[in-house]
Amino acid sequence: MTINCTKCHQPQTVKVTEAQVSDWQKSGQHIQDYFPQLSADQRELFITGICGKCFDAMFSEEEE
Repeated sequence: MTINCTKCHQPQTVKVTEAQVSDWQKSGQHIQDYFPQLSADQRELFITGICGKCFDAMFSEEEE
C-alpha cells in the first residue's frame, strides 16, 4: 500500500493491504498490537498521514 505524506507529499510504501487496514480500523485494537511488524514511522502514517521524517521535523522545531 502506498500513502502520500500529508506534509511533504512523498509516497511511502508499507507492506499491508487495504483489507488489513480496514480490519484494523474495525477491530478497535491499538495499531502497534495489530501491526507489530511495522515500524513506528510506518504506523504513524496510518494514524496521522505524516511520514517519520516530517513528524520528527515538526517536533524538533518545537524543542528548539
